[in-house]
Amino acid sequence: MSSLDEMLSSLDKCQDEMVEALSEMIRVPAIGPENGGDGEIQRSRMVREMMAKCGFDEIEIIESFDDRVKLKARPNIVGRKKGKTDQMIWLVAHMDTVPPGDLKAWTYPPFSPRLVEGKLYGLGTEDNGQAVIGAIYAAKVFIDANPELERGLGVIVVADEEMGSDRGIKFLIQQGIFGNDDIFYVPDYGVPDGSIIEVAEKTILWLQVRVQGKQTHASTPNKGLNASKVGAELIAFLADYMDRKYGKTNALFDPPTSTYEPTKHLLNVSNVNTLPGEDIFFLDFRILPDYDPDEIMKTMRWIADLFEDKTGAKITLETVQFTKSGKPSSVDAIGFKALASAIKMVRGVEPKAGGVGGGTCANYFRLEGWNAYVWQTLDEMAHNPNEYCKVDNLVADAKVFVAALNELCLKND
Repeated sequence: MSSLDEMLSSLDKCQDEMVEALSEMIRVPAIGPENGGDGEIQRSRMVREMMAKCGFDEIEIIESFDDRVKLKARPNIVGRKKGKTDQMIWLVAHMDTVPPGDLKAWTYPPFSPRLVEGKLYGLGTEDNGQAVIGAIYAAKVFIDANPELERGLGVIVVADEEMGSDRGIKFLIQQGIFGNDDIFYVPDYGVPDGSIIEVAEKTILWLQVRVQGKQTHASTPNKGLNASKVGAELIAFLADYMDRKYGKTNALFDPPTSTYEPTKHLLNVSNVNTLPGEDIFFLDFRILPDYDPDEIMKTMRWIADLFEDKTGAKITLETVQFTKSGKPSSVDAIGFKALASAIKMVRGVEPKAGGVGGGTCANYFRLEGWNAYVWQTLDEMAHNPNEYCKVDNLVADAKVFVAALNELCLKND
């Protein structure tokens, strides 16, 4: 059995290897079919090979069926090192990414990782490659040094996180592979100084709004009904009304309020001199746990009815994604305390609990009543051109998890 200092020193020696492993992974796209990709199969094979070197007792590939991808499967990789008890400590990361967006906005090609001044640039380096490689190397160093554990240690690398997790962590939960006493660490959110442990998330509600009017020539608007104009008026009303009606603040979260944002807009007409007869746009709501999502939906339907009566347009609402927020994870539980202690020791900061509007795998554990803690050290570059991961963060965060595992997996109290 090695000391904690020896394990942390081992991670320092792994730095170049970790950077190369992350670079290799980024070169293989893992974009879901909703965004024009073929899923994670190719990348999963590479991740599986990396995990085979960790000393797990078993590595399982649990596939969820998806006929939209070539091989009809979305892979989830589960590595386990058993302990003397049935309780497991899990590190959970995701291998899928969003698409790169406008390639012209990238200084460094998204699938050709480049190391520049201590930063590794590439699509998915921060979200969530840093977590994948960090979890794998944290487990490898810890298991190499500690062949016998009290609590078990597991690493999970899932598919489909970016588009709702139906074929990722939600699927694994349905398979019943977790225990009620398990502890989950999900490195998928962080701040630059590593001082926030995320313990709660907002409810996510995505809506498609379809406004149907009557198409006509732009020079004779009196002969039609401009669906785009109705939609714009609805958005302006919505922004003001929802903020006033549901304006509570919750200091646990950043931002501390619910948010109601118009986002994606579909092409309506292709020429300038035609009034559109149909307008389709999307809304992204992040709702504080203080509010009932059903009440929010009733309010949205009331607003739609109001504008139908006012304008004569027909307005339909379709839920694109809905993820209810789980109960916040306990800050008094051993999982939080072990992580907080490890952060303070390695990072030299006193962490505090916080909540976010973004969705992670942790929320699905919380919906089951299990404690899950989200933590990383990030510059918040996810979904941005020229996304990068700081090499120092890659190694130091792995050290934090080793320190937490040292507290949890070698003791049973």
